[in-house]
Formats: sequence, C-alpha cells, structure tokens
Amino acid sequence: MKLSIIICVFNEIKTIEDLLKKVLKVRYDYKINYEIIIIDNNSTDGTKKVISKFQDSENIKIIFNRKNYGKGNSIIEGIKIARGKYIVFQDADLEYEPQNFNNLLNHLEKNKLDAVYGSRIKNNEKYALYTINKKFVVFLTNIINFFYNMNYTDTATNHKMIKSSVLKKFNLISKSFAIDFEISILLGKGKYKVDEIPINYFPRSYSQGKKINIIDALKSLIIILIYLIKN
Repeated sequence: MKLSIIICVFNEIKTIEDLLKKVLKVRYDYKINYEIIIIDNNSTDGTKKVISKFQDSENIKIIFNRKNYGKGNSIIEGIKIARGKYIVFQDADLEYEPQNFNNLLNHLEKNKLDAVYGSRIKNNEKYALYTINKKFVVFLTNIINFFYNMNYTDTATNHKMIKSSVLKKFNLISKSFAIDFEISILLGKGKYKVDEIPINYFPRSYSQGKKINIIDALKSLIIILIYLIKN
C-alpha cells in the first residue's frame, strides 16, 4: 500500500526540519510504502535551504515555487503528482502530530471509507488559542453539514486522509486555506463515505507563526457560497 504525504511550506524555518524528521519516523500498523511531496511557496527565511537537505531521499519529491501561490494551489499540485492509494495533508509547523497518520489509516481501512478526518474537537477538546477561530470553523462546518447532509465536526482540519482516486476526480479551484472547505463540500456532494476520529493537536499563536487570518475566513465563506449557488 502506498501513501502520499503532501506538505505545504511557507517560511517555517523554525519547524520544518523537526517536522520532516517526525514524518519519517511514523510507524504504521500496515505495510506502507510512502512518498513525501514537499511544496515550498517561495519561502524567504531560509526554509528552502533546510528542505534541500532532504533532496537526495528517494521517497521525497520537492517542488520550489517561484512565488507564493497559496496553500490550496500547493495541495492541488500535490494531488496531481501523487501516486499513492491514499493522500494525507500535513502542515509544515508542529501543530499536527504526524503519528496521527497511523490512526487515520487504520480507521479508513477497517471501515472501508473514502475519507477520514482528524477532528480537533471530536471529543469537545479545547484546540484553539483564539475563540473566534474555532467559532468560525464551527459556523462554516454547520453550513456544510446542513446543505450536504454531512456530520463533520471540523472541516478545517489539516489532517484529512482521502482516497487518491476520489481527490483526483475533483476539479478544485481554491488557492487558499479555503481548500479544506471545498474538499469537504465535494465529498458531501458526491455522497462519499466519510468519518472522523479525534487527533492530537498542538495549536500555536500568531506570534509563533500561525498564518491563517480573517481574509482566509472570508475566502472560505465565499467558496461555500459559490457551491451553494452552483447547486
């Protein structure tokens, strides 16, 4: 079984090396071959130099963009070249624990799912440093649940593991963080079998480098409205 791990990077010199080491150390209950697809959005803080250390690894593919095209664009490009049966997303900071991959894969395989989400709030855990962030995610999640008959608790989670054959069918258009909501909508529209499990998550503050902001929230709302109009 092959797993494709897509890592989107922009100015994460403080965390990227530790994150990649964690990804390489993940132990799976299934026999796994994996590929790591790193897409750097023209980092300017020295991140590129750190990533280049891993260039000789045969299971790591690195793409250096000439400009910052956005997280969504990186995910779209990563999906195009992914060769795994399953695709999982990973941010370049240390908020998401890569060892979650094993639990996601176990749940996906045992329950014959099309996708499994790692929910940060599945067990009513406090995951957000900023209350407004969590409230907006819950608000957008509830909209998607209502119109697409889904039962998501956390559509904005980065840890989504999805069948490659499913993702490659989607004509994704979001170039920003809104891609999380677009994927969730398309899974709902297609009536794919999706479930969630709780995951380990370690939120960071804006002073520590957190990047999502009010503009991303508005873009996410817009993408939801676009699909509702399409319906």
